[in-house]
Amino acid sequence: MKAMKKVWRYIARYKKLLTITIFAMIIVQILGLLAPLIVKTILDDYLVGIEDTWYESPTETNQVFDGVSYTTEDTGLGKASIVIYEGKYYFTLDVVEMGNKSLSGNTLTIETLDGDIYQYDVTRMTKSEVISFYQPFVKPLVILILLLFLRFILQIVFTYIQRITTMMINVNMVRDARLDAIASLQRMPMTYFESEPAGKIANRVINDVGGMMNLFSTIMNLLINASMAVVFAYIGMFYLDPTLALMTFVVFPFVYIWLRYFIKKLTKIAVKVNEQSSLITAQLNEIINGISVLQIFNFQKQTEDKFNDLSDEYVKEKLKETRLHLTIGWNMIRLIGQLVTASIILYFGQSYLSVSGFVVSVGIIYAYNDYLTRLIEPVGTLFREIGNLQHAIVRTDRIFKIIDGEQEDGSFTDVERFNGEIEFENVWFSYNLNNPVLKGINLNIEPGQMVGLVGHTGSGKTSLMSLLLRFYDIKDTDMGRILVDGVDIKTHSKRSYRKHVGIILQDPVLFKGTIADNVKFGLDVSDALVEQTIRDIGGSKLLDKLDKGVLHDVSRGGGNFSVGEKQIISFARAVLHDPAILIMDEATANIDTETETMIQQALDKVKVGRTMIVIAHRLSTIKHADKIVVLENGFKVEEGNHGTLLEKNGVYANIYRSQIK
Repeated sequence: MKAMKKVWRYIARYKKLLTITIFAMIIVQILGLLAPLIVKTILDDYLVGIEDTWYESPTETNQVFDGVSYTTEDTGLGKASIVIYEGKYYFTLDVVEMGNKSLSGNTLTIETLDGDIYQYDVTRMTKSEVISFYQPFVKPLVILILLLFLRFILQIVFTYIQRITTMMINVNMVRDARLDAIASLQRMPMTYFESEPAGKIANRVINDVGGMMNLFSTIMNLLINASMAVVFAYIGMFYLDPTLALMTFVVFPFVYIWLRYFIKKLTKIAVKVNEQSSLITAQLNEIINGISVLQIFNFQKQTEDKFNDLSDEYVKEKLKETRLHLTIGWNMIRLIGQLVTASIILYFGQSYLSVSGFVVSVGIIYAYNDYLTRLIEPVGTLFREIGNLQHAIVRTDRIFKIIDGEQEDGSFTDVERFNGEIEFENVWFSYNLNNPVLKGINLNIEPGQMVGLVGHTGSGKTSLMSLLLRFYDIKDTDMGRILVDGVDIKTHSKRSYRKHVGIILQDPVLFKGTIADNVKFGLDVSDALVEQTIRDIGGSKLLDKLDKGVLHDVSRGGGNFSVGEKQIISFARAVLHDPAILIMDEATANIDTETETMIQQALDKVKVGRTMIVIAHRLSTIKHADKIVVLENGFKVEEGNHGTLLEKNGVYANIYRSQIK
């Protein structure tokens, strides 16, 4: 099983706990094997053992009837029997044959299997006489009851050990898998996040990882615990009646065919159920993130309807699964279990409890029924747990699509700080085959230059910068290359390369913590330096209104700050990391004029000693750039400074004039 091989990578880390778990399982099964044998001995040898042949004793004993002492040891003297009939005890000076009993007055009639009839004169025993004849069995009976109690206590102890060690493996395994999933997500290419909704990914990391736990638990129950239960049950059954034990093997081919059909039906449903569950989580995530828009546009009814449709599909598939279990699944096994119990009683009960020439006792019936129940129970467990197993396999496969998914090179080498020279050399790039978004871009940027990128929406600005940031790499089906300081950027691992590249996004991303945490982002620097950095870029107004300054708490997503304030914090983050190349992607698009002016002043300080590329819709941001590049439909159509491009009276001049108006 491929899924189990993947999970074994995590289980193998806890082999000691696994050994303890399996050892505890074996002990529990051995104790389960002993229980019916102890009960059989109690029933047959002691509780019903009083019906065995008694012998006259030459010495005085406590077992006395009609003035004569008796013992269970063969003395060669007179024989007697005690017969239990309808809860009453009768004494006769004869050895009673086994068969169907009937009593008339003081005459006991026995009809044997062969149809022979025997009659015996019997005398009903008093309570004290019955107690006296039971006395030889009291001590061994007490010992056996104590053994039974000890077995019960040991079973509780070892079951506890088994379950606690299994749970320890499970929780540690899930923790390790989640850590690996988070680490893997951070090394996945951007294409993965474009094709998978955030809510669906979150569902996999949070919920689907539990499939590994269910898979491990189910496998332990089915392959190990259930297998051992079958083995030990057959040991007991062969010990009691080899013929009937062999007969039970006839059932297995039918169970196998039945199970194959059941699994085939269940697998299809399990895939749909888990997929619908993920879609519900993804939809819920969209609703929560967009709740303000939904409320503003009064889209609540349509949202509820869409969510209800997903929920209805989930309910429909879940009901299919439940009906499958109730019809040909574990519910049917319960019925078969009851039929088997009835069959045992019929098998042993026919012909006056005599089978193949030997007498069958109550204890044997009890023990054999117990073992057969233990044999049927794993089959019931199989049908009951197979649904969990199918869900676990589906969920495990889904989480391993993250853990073992496509990974970018995560190695890190300390690369010397870039000078900042950038060259785009005949770059063609497409997200989808034969649909290029960048078409033959050639662009040279000198170290320390500030370059502005301009163009209408969809012109290719962000795609060009995504290549520079290595969110994407130029594919084999595309053309060209990107050089930094004359070296192809794909020469370095992405982590090594990005150490010297920074970005400020249009929509700033902040995380829960403090302002200092969000600016440092792993750097080992003082809070004082963080504060100085924010003030250097003109953020004094922000800090002065906060009592805790840079130690002020940031809520989820930075919801307690304005867009402009969040942009200042993200700007400070990029500046503090001191990248050789800094990209501003529409960084001033969502801020007011006052904040933009403040950042413009800060840019004069920030751009010193680094190459800056600014993607801007507001041309005032790049008016004083060393070079402005204009893109249109993936082509570079213009290049020059502000004055030169105005003189050309081309695309840039048209955009500029439209903004001036």
